[in-house]
Amino acid sequence: MLRTQPLALILLCSTFVLAQTQAPAAAPADRDPARAFFAKGELVHFELVLDPAERKKLKEKPREYVPCTIKVDGKETWLKVGVKLKGAAGSFREIDDHPGFTVNLGKFGEKQQFRGLNRFHLNNGAQDDSRLSEWVGHEIFTAAGRPAPRVAHARVSLDGEDLGLYVLREAFDKQFLWRVFGNNHGSLYDGGFCQDIDQDLQKDAGDGPDDHSDLHRLLELCRGFEADRTTRFEQAVDVDALIDFCALEAMLGHWDGYSQNRNNFRLWLPTAPGRAVFLPHGMDQLLGDAEASILKHPPAFVASALMQNPAWRKRYRERCVQLLPVFAPPKIVPKLKVLAAKLRKELHSTNPDAANAYDDAVRNLIERLESRYRSLQEQVRAPEPKPLQFPGNRPIALKSWHPAGETDRIELGKKGFQGITTLMIASTARGDEPVRGAWRTTLLLGKGRYRLLGTARCEKLEAPPKDADGTEHGGVRLSVDDSRSEKLFGDTNWKPLTCEFEIGEYQRDVELRLDMHAMAGRAWFRLDTLQLQKLPD
Repeated sequence: MLRTQPLALILLCSTFVLAQTQAPAAAPADRDPARAFFAKGELVHFELVLDPAERKKLKEKPREYVPCTIKVDGKETWLKVGVKLKGAAGSFREIDDHPGFTVNLGKFGEKQQFRGLNRFHLNNGAQDDSRLSEWVGHEIFTAAGRPAPRVAHARVSLDGEDLGLYVLREAFDKQFLWRVFGNNHGSLYDGGFCQDIDQDLQKDAGDGPDDHSDLHRLLELCRGFEADRTTRFEQAVDVDALIDFCALEAMLGHWDGYSQNRNNFRLWLPTAPGRAVFLPHGMDQLLGDAEASILKHPPAFVASALMQNPAWRKRYRERCVQLLPVFAPPKIVPKLKVLAAKLRKELHSTNPDAANAYDDAVRNLIERLESRYRSLQEQVRAPEPKPLQFPGNRPIALKSWHPAGETDRIELGKKGFQGITTLMIASTARGDEPVRGAWRTTLLLGKGRYRLLGTARCEKLEAPPKDADGTEHGGVRLSVDDSRSEKLFGDTNWKPLTCEFEIGEYQRDVELRLDMHAMAGRAWFRLDTLQLQKLPD
């Protein structure tokens, strides 16, 4: 795939203009028919009933819609509702194991709505015992004057089995576009699994071209263009909105969002004269690290381009100060407690033990919010970070790595192996599609040439099928940007690997990766061998 550098991205975005020849769509009678439902904050009871044959289909092909009967609050019944399973590597569960659902009421031609919604999600809370993390994210984005999907709550049963509390979340669809932007003239792209804008992103909604030509043209236009990048970037991207988006993601500790992990986002590319806007997604793991840096230069493509501009970086720092009051616990905690009390009452009616465990989860969330606010008060006054230094030109040992399961059927863990500490990546089962996983670390590096070193081994590492021209994919390797080390396959004992790369900007946050891409197999990287060298100019 095409990968451009952040400087080029500025030109890319700056030159993007797409003529829209389609007749404008008629505005809906009410651009927000679900307003009253979300304002009321009611807790809904959903009973999902699947024909055994359709349940079997979801077991075999969970991402494809099947017809389902749904009863709402024991009264209203919907027939032929489209339902499929949802969730990524951390939250996806099979149909027999507390799954999350996407619900599409008109998928099979029926004319029905739920409280004004055509489509919505039922998130299983696999990574959020409080079921309130996404609500906190929405509250803070909204208080900052920036759009985010709205949330409510539901009690869900499937074929008579009580699945417990779920988060009901507004979908990114045509209704969302009309509510937030007042039209659907453009393309709303789904970031998918850890993908940046240099990938073929899935189009979720909008009347923009179905062939992704707007996104492709955006990428192609940037190559080799050097002049007037700031003005052109501002013409194509809503810079103020992007600054706030990056600041809010960082302040919320949304480590699995766009800015920090190139994951969990939507990108709205409107037709001219509109400007690109990023939207938050997957906010079920917020506030996990009270000390997470808001000053770290983000590795994501567009966010990195923004931070390369000193004036925009200054505005980012100023906005972090200005946005601090919306994180003040007295503004959030009282409303959070009222909502938590309602959810606890629902749990206690059937399972007092679950209600007590829920109390612990809510207390933990409040403590995390309070700790995060104290850290933010200090960080907004901290000096700018400086690039990594190499005293005496000696290599730097790399000890801090973070796991990233980029597909289903992947396992990552820090493991002992023959008396040494390793970072392990393994497929949990062989399937029809390859698995991908990585260990990542991000460093702020100055201009220059570098070498990443590490020792790896693999067992039963089966490569994905070759292309028709014989091109081989997959393997175990080190990677930085477009630079790659040698690949390992099959059964390979410990072998040193190196990956050389260059930073052309004055400084940039760079993601270093330990990758495995395979049909099946297992890989280990020796933690004591992972180092970074700065090479002579």
